Amino acid sequence: MWSSLAIREQLERKAKTTAGIWKLSQDDVASVRIGVPPLNEQRSIVAVVEQLLSDVDAGVASLERVLANLKRYRAAVLKAACEGRLVPTEAELARKEGREYEPGDVLLRRILDERRARWEADQLAKMRAKGQEPRDEGWKAKYEDPKEPDASDLPKLPEGWAWAKLGSVADVQLGQQRAPVHAAAEVTYPYIRAANITWRGLDLSDVKQMGFPDPERYRLAPGDVLLSEASGSPSEVGKPAIWRGEIPGCCYQKTLLRVRSYFPDLAPEWLHLGFMRDALLGRFAKMAPGVGILHLTAERMLEWPVVLAPVAEQRRILTEVARLQSITDEMEKAVNVQLARAQRLRQSVLKRAFEGKLVPQDPNDEPASALLDRIRAARVPASAANGSGRTCRRGRAKVVQADEGGLDDG
Repeated sequence: MWSSLAIREQLERKAKTTAGIWKLSQDDVASVRIGVPPLNEQRSIVAVVEQLLSDVDAGVASLERVLANLKRYRAAVLKAACEGRLVPTEAELARKEGREYEPGDVLLRRILDERRARWEADQLAKMRAKGQEPRDEGWKAKYEDPKEPDASDLPKLPEGWAWAKLGSVADVQLGQQRAPVHAAAEVTYPYIRAANITWRGLDLSDVKQMGFPDPERYRLAPGDVLLSEASGSPSEVGKPAIWRGEIPGCCYQKTLLRVRSYFPDLAPEWLHLGFMRDALLGRFAKMAPGVGILHLTAERMLEWPVVLAPVAEQRRILTEVARLQSITDEMEKAVNVQLARAQRLRQSVLKRAFEGKLVPQDPNDEPASALLDRIRAARVPASAANGSGRTCRRGRAKVVQADEGGLDDG
């Protein structure tokens, strides 16, 4: 009996390649040797295969529903975390313990003070690089304090939380565009692109290189959050990952946005948590313009609203999210093991079917040789009667193959 594996091996040996495309001719397929069991046994095998594969398909469908539920659970955890419903709030704990705490609006004020201090230091450095010294404090008036976001259409936040525009708390910058001149540069740097961003973090198995005329501008620093700036899929745009300094001197390309916090108390993990929530819930996709390809754009992300929780509460939330996601990861891993097992079971059923090991054989069944004799008897006249008394080439090839043992009885 010829197994499905043996049939595949025959087809692979006969396949020919043309311009990198593998092809099989009709004669190649017609010449494949297959096993033919008695007719009654064929019917029994088909019935059992259909039942077993139906059971496997039902199991696979159940497992895929579990995966879908786990995905929804992940999004629900992130949503609850970003709405202050995952752990007791700092305001609640402070009242219970009779102590003070720093609310989100005070944290925001500290971040804005740091933002202004950085701007002033940068302006001073630029003036001194030109050999200039400020005569008075008037130059500081050029600084524009960022405006608060319009919270009228935003969800209500827990006590002690605050809304802020992303541009108020972090620097947002698009990467360098790819160009032939950069690819041909003498000095090149490794760079990260959208293909390196996954839902599980960074995939650095394929990191490319190109020239960067201003490498300092595009050099990544540990703690930078990277967002997929564009995608043809609404479910992929805005996908985030945190850079941990895995590759020294690494830069990033224009398909990514870099978000760099102005303040150490605003952890990149907290920003990443909010971005992950917004990406999974499709909020980035609703904002991203574009036909075919959706773009976040740096300008729009500067206006994107982010939530600020008290620092201690941020840490508790991040710890709890990590714990729940770890449990979810283990469950997902177990489901994927069962899906792989189902695929092996499906292949095993077909293998045993083609090897005659799936159903018991009945010695009273008409032998396959008698079935093949009837097939040959029915095919020869039909192929020969083509109007001129001559056998057509295609029909003759099939008959000769059958006469030469192309069919094996079981």
